[in-house]
Amino acid sequence: MKRNKKFKIFFKNTNNDTIDLDYCLHDSEVAEKWFKQIKHLKNIPIDEIESDLVDLSDLHAIHKEFCEFADIQHKQLPIKLQQEQLNDMHQLYEDLHDTLSRKKQNSALYKFHRAIHFYESRQLDPNHNGIGHIGWGVNGGPLEVQFDCNPYYADKIIKGNIYLPWSELGKTPVQYFNDREPDDQSRLNQLAKPHITLRSKFYVAKNNIVPIELDKQFTNWFKVYKQAWLDHYNIPKWDHIDERSAPLLAHADHKYELTDEKFVKIEI
Repeated sequence: MKRNKKFKIFFKNTNNDTIDLDYCLHDSEVAEKWFKQIKHLKNIPIDEIESDLVDLSDLHAIHKEFCEFADIQHKQLPIKLQQEQLNDMHQLYEDLHDTLSRKKQNSALYKFHRAIHFYESRQLDPNHNGIGHIGWGVNGGPLEVQFDCNPYYADKIIKGNIYLPWSELGKTPVQYFNDREPDDQSRLNQLAKPHITLRSKFYVAKNNIVPIELDKQFTNWFKVYKQAWLDHYNIPKWDHIDERSAPLLAHADHKYELTDEKFVKIEI
């Protein structure tokens, strides 16, 4: 493989001006597989929920909407939600996912899931500085493949480059620990996952990030379960790179500094 595949991404800035920026595909197997997926999706609109282009701030209202869609009893939630309640909601999403994903016009299912994680990252951690992901939702589903992405994780994130986000239907080991999920090997194996699904998603890094070492509280807890979890997924390791970095997909071939621009389309 040679690093010679170029493409453009179009954005709109805060003045509503369109900007087209050049990128060059990274020389790796995971980047090539991702590029083939995007070729099929380039003319299809992105999914607004998956790409965080809808308002996810009112989890209470979104929870009610989900219950109505799922035809289950809606229970009033306290104004201030605790992590245990968020875990229960995530469990509800997991339990009903297979059934509800088969229904037509099922955006309430995925909106509920995104809103739970939005609340966790933005409300419980006000200093969280997330980077928006671009995805095609159910249109990208038929193209996704099982692929071990962790060996392709970069040692650091470089501002302006394009990366593949972790996007499993679960949590990373650190998220599992931070969310106070059960101290149980079976549940850990079920819910905490490495990056084993290659989905047609991406993000443009807005900051340089050098992953820091994992917290000792987590590593002390994880060492009890770690080897069995690694064996379960047949992977050799899990460290700060796996937890806090991402596979490099493409290099920025421009000097423009993205801030609040919105994705418009990708041209391959």
